[in-house]
Amino acid sequence: MRKSTDSGRGHTSGILDTLRPAGDPEGLGLDVLTGWVSASSDGVLVLDSDLRIVYATPAFCELVGRPLDRMLGRDVLMMIPERCHQTVLTHFADVRNGKSESMLGSTLRPDGSELEFEVKGSVLEFQGRRFFVMAFQDVTERQQQARQAVALAQAAASVAGSDSIEAILDAISECALVGTRALAAWVKLADEDDVPGGAGAAGVPDDFRELLRSPASAIAAEAASACLVEEEKAVARRRVVVYADWRQQMERALGGTCPLDLPWQPAAIARLLHGGVAVGLLIAIFREGEMPYAGETTFLAALADQAATAAANARLLAAAREKVTLEERQRLARELHDSVSQSLYAIRLGAQTARERLDGQSPQVARPIDHIMRLAEASQAEMRALIFELRPESLEMEGLVAALNRQIDAVRARHGIAAPTITSVEPELPIEVKQALHQIAREALWNTVKHARARRVDVRLEPDGHSVVLEIADDGVGFDPGGSFPGHLGLRSMHERASGVGGSLEIVSGRGTRVIVRVPTAPQGPSPSAPT
Repeated sequence: MRKSTDSGRGHTSGILDTLRPAGDPEGLGLDVLTGWVSASSDGVLVLDSDLRIVYATPAFCELVGRPLDRMLGRDVLMMIPERCHQTVLTHFADVRNGKSESMLGSTLRPDGSELEFEVKGSVLEFQGRRFFVMAFQDVTERQQQARQAVALAQAAASVAGSDSIEAILDAISECALVGTRALAAWVKLADEDDVPGGAGAAGVPDDFRELLRSPASAIAAEAASACLVEEEKAVARRRVVVYADWRQQMERALGGTCPLDLPWQPAAIARLLHGGVAVGLLIAIFREGEMPYAGETTFLAALADQAATAAANARLLAAAREKVTLEERQRLARELHDSVSQSLYAIRLGAQTARERLDGQSPQVARPIDHIMRLAEASQAEMRALIFELRPESLEMEGLVAALNRQIDAVRARHGIAAPTITSVEPELPIEVKQALHQIAREALWNTVKHARARRVDVRLEPDGHSVVLEIADDGVGFDPGGSFPGHLGLRSMHERASGVGGSLEIVSGRGTRVIVRVPTAPQGPSPSAPT
């Protein structure tokens, strides 16, 4: 078992005395040894056979941030992270047995930071004693550059090899941790056309990750105002801006609390630029008291370029998919109109001709023919509504009133529910607002058919001051609007669609149900916020 030692000048003097042979009371031999190791440009550490520190050059003391008198007599493992202890002991055993291979390792500085080093040792026999003479080189920057090169390659591979923007942004966030001393990192893309931008993160708690990816996250707007508004010109000049007190800025912006429970304070923020336009942010946070090095900010800027490329590729891919989807929907609408819709019309016409030829004869035969006519009429109404849905440009061309009446016709014909046609004038609204109102009405009518057991439903669309009001009211059994309906997202989606175009939605239910949507005639969508 190795001996444990305590630091102290008295004990240190005893260790140094062991280097002074009996014929050398002035310690001239020690002077020769220290003079020899001090001549090296590397940091040199001399240990006795129990791995206690006997001497260290000024260069070594500077590397590790410790004065010599604080190290003399101490076990060398006190400067080594515990995870590396066994590796270091194995290396000393190899040196003792004559192996001269160098080793990569880490040492702890008093401030908690780590120095990465390459060490090569040899055994020195001196005045009958055996000592380890270890030469250290600081390879922190070299190792970090190597990790950064690997991380950039991994980021590029992620951008090229994945079609999931979330997975790519997660991978880029992981790369930010590999190539820097950051505790956590995340990438947030800018929102586009009221669609929340993608996000990826690494090193953050799960609840923060969910908050970051939530379209309603307050952290997006508040953090952006903290890091962009006040220093917009500085951000424009530099790719990466470092904030020494960003945690405090976050806490002020969020009302005194920060959802990220980590021992951090500074942050490095890199804008994602594509074609000169900011498309998002890469944020890396660092331990309190640790400011990012220049090499780390340069690396984060390179990562931000990868993330910007990923964002651009994702949007191009989404646009291509949307185009293919639109073309397929239009093709399907044409097929349904030219085949199924025409067939239903022929069935209805044939049944009507047969019914007319009966001329009141044989009621038993007339009843099934009447049933066929009703089914054909209902199916035609549903088919017209479906074809309308498959052609998104139809809403813009024919208008919201026509679209709602198609839905009403289908409900009346298919389900036998009394549903008067809307006769109001087409409202002056942007197309995205009309789309939201159409989808809300469709969901409300479907709920009436499926759950309300209603006999009548009335749809009202009319101006009200500076707003337009859409109301869907039925005489069904009603329900509790504040209740929980696991697995049913219709009510939530209606609320989100209304708020997404700057409107509001109210549901009143008791004896029957009323869904009331109010949108401004000049709607103000959700306040655009910079990404965080």
